[in-house]
Amino acid sequence: MTKLDEFAQYLRDHDYARADLDRFREIIEPITETINGIATYGYRIKPLCAGDHVTQKCKVLVEYAWHCRDYIKKILTEHKVTGDIGVLINSHIQACPELQLVSYLANSYKHAGTDQSQKWATSIAPRFATPYVVGWLNSFPGRMKPFVRLEGDDLGGFEFTGSATDNSGVAHQFQDYTWVFSCEIEDHTGKVIGNAYDICEKTFEVWKTILKNHGITT
Repeated sequence: MTKLDEFAQYLRDHDYARADLDRFREIIEPITETINGIATYGYRIKPLCAGDHVTQKCKVLVEYAWHCRDYIKKILTEHKVTGDIGVLINSHIQACPELQLVSYLANSYKHAGTDQSQKWATSIAPRFATPYVVGWLNSFPGRMKPFVRLEGDDLGGFEFTGSATDNSGVAHQFQDYTWVFSCEIEDHTGKVIGNAYDICEKTFEVWKTILKNHGITT
């Protein structure tokens, strides 16, 4: 389970979250085909309409990751953590470049441009770049895993089924892929400095660490 999934589930369990991230898994759906009486497995990537564009989904995810800062404040307050909670959280943001990128991108998305009060990552001025969907068959017993990558915002319908055979001759069906959608993140010069999914994963890791440091388990 990813940090995103873990943290989102914690918020749902404690009735903090107002958003359900399950919709971010709707890009991919498993399929089964029967050929000569034998079931073969694979996946279908759904055609995306304007509201489901990969970049749009990444923007919403980034905003959600940043908005969880307010949940952290609420949780710490409810657990009677002493001291200035804002200063505490800002110290973690100051130490995490990925979280600073999330802050900048989320505020830029929310305010249709950079919020003038934004203080994190302003010298970098990150922006969303190439959107993509990737999948790995991580259970395949070899260094080179079966891998799929599709780039583009409005992905057309795409599907595949089948299996991969390892060195011992054992076939591994295409039914245990791990899927991620994301966007490359560029700085103001056009240099790729990360991707939306990974910086959000790091952000959720920081949120979990803050809670753990105060005896709050997730």
